[in-house]
Amino acid sequence: MSHYTLETLKAKLQSDVIGRWHKERRAGNDGNAGNTLEDLLGVKENNLKLPDWGDIEIKTKRKKSRALITLLHREPQPKASIPLLLLSLGWCHKDAGGKYRDDEQSFRSTTRANSFSDRGFAIELRGDKIVFIFDPKEVNVSAKDRTKVYGTYGDWLDDIQKRESHFSSIPPIFWERSYIEAEIKNKLNNTLLVLVKSKKIDGENHFYFESGTLFSTFNASKMQRLFESHSLYIDFDARTGHNHGTKFRIDIKAVSELFDKSLEIF
Repeated sequence: MSHYTLETLKAKLQSDVIGRWHKERRAGNDGNAGNTLEDLLGVKENNLKLPDWGDIEIKTKRKKSRALITLLHREPQPKASIPLLLLSLGWCHKDAGGKYRDDEQSFRSTTRANSFSDRGFAIELRGDKIVFIFDPKEVNVSAKDRTKVYGTYGDWLDDIQKRESHFSSIPPIFWERSYIEAEIKNKLNNTLLVLVKSKKIDGENHFYFESGTLFSTFNASKMQRLFESHSLYIDFDARTGHNHGTKFRIDIKAVSELFDKSLEIF
């Protein structure tokens, strides 16, 4: 019989987590609230595509944060997509010529479902594929470039129009819908979402794990709702010398839309 059951998780939360402030573990880590909870529970860090506690995936969210929740990491098809995006749609990295080589390019974008960004990027559900789209007609040409590499996104558009590696030559960039749904079901079919408060005590970050809800029975037919509500995002985070990974993320309000059942744990 597995030690990692819902009942043993409840007992561990009750004895070691709930009702007190906890000093931050692994300071400086972007996921430090989640890392702190995992350490308190005794969850060992791994890079496997498996849940954290038996068949339960544990995710944390700061209560007042507007940050998105990461579902999974998955690179698009075809395999050379990211280098092509950097060459045809990227912009000069802020550390080019310093920390990195002179021609270091960056491609960072939080790309929303059924909603174009100022750069004209969006993702759409087209049949059995989730597709990344660039439409030059949707570029907000008068908006200021937030990276400050160009004056406006119109200036960026003028630049990419002149490139030898032209965006019109990029093959369709996509993810198989069935594969993404299977990956979500495999890892997130039982997801404990824990809301967290934070404050400094004697100058050090501390966390209070305030509530936890278990979402279960992932329903693939509900994926369409994430597109209809513009709640699904794909995060690209790459530079010429390194791809930090492509993430599927959602708004916290949309978590319940993916599952048939929910249960308040604490």
